[in-house]
Amino acid sequence: MGRLALQHCRIAMLVASLWLTGCTAVTAVAVIPVTLLEAVADQFIGEEESFAASMETTLAAIQLSLRSMELDVDILEILQDGEYTIGFGNAKLDGLILLKKQTEHLTTINIKVRDTMRQESVERAIVETIRAKMKTMPSDNRFQKDGYRSLRKKPTIESARLGWFRPGSRLEALKSKTPGWLKIKLPSGETAYLKGSLKGEIIQKAKR
Repeated sequence: MGRLALQHCRIAMLVASLWLTGCTAVTAVAVIPVTLLEAVADQFIGEEESFAASMETTLAAIQLSLRSMELDVDILEILQDGEYTIGFGNAKLDGLILLKKQTEHLTTINIKVRDTMRQESVERAIVETIRAKMKTMPSDNRFQKDGYRSLRKKPTIESARLGWFRPGSRLEALKSKTPGWLKIKLPSGETAYLKGSLKGEIIQKAKR
């Protein structure tokens, strides 16, 4: 299998892990279980674009762009080989962005957005907004992690960090065997741990 095919398979797995599982809304003190009503019926590759920018600059531009569109980065997952996955969304849609570092000054993103089906026009709009932000924002801008909480490899604060999540975002969460810690499903399908607790209220995502 070629390198491109392998990358496409990996992206498809990331998409499936995001939308084939239930989600929960995570707050600073609790997690509220949420069930997605739609499963992914198709595997697809999203809008892909390369930017003449570092990974740090690209992450900052994505965060600013999503916020300008009344979205936000819900979860930022650290992958291997200098890659990241971003999960984002709102009550109407879900999105996933895979960032790949090509060189120190070249970053490729692959973005997928859907409600009950893929939203290619939204993907293109986000790409164009990112491009515009890169032209106007200061070159030293970085992803702002203020207000985000760490996701850990093991249920201890000394464990390796696997990413960050935004309080209030929707994540799949279960109680872990360690009191005061939750088990979180990351967009890649890997497991991480978060300090917090569960609430019993079930919220279903409205079908569109």
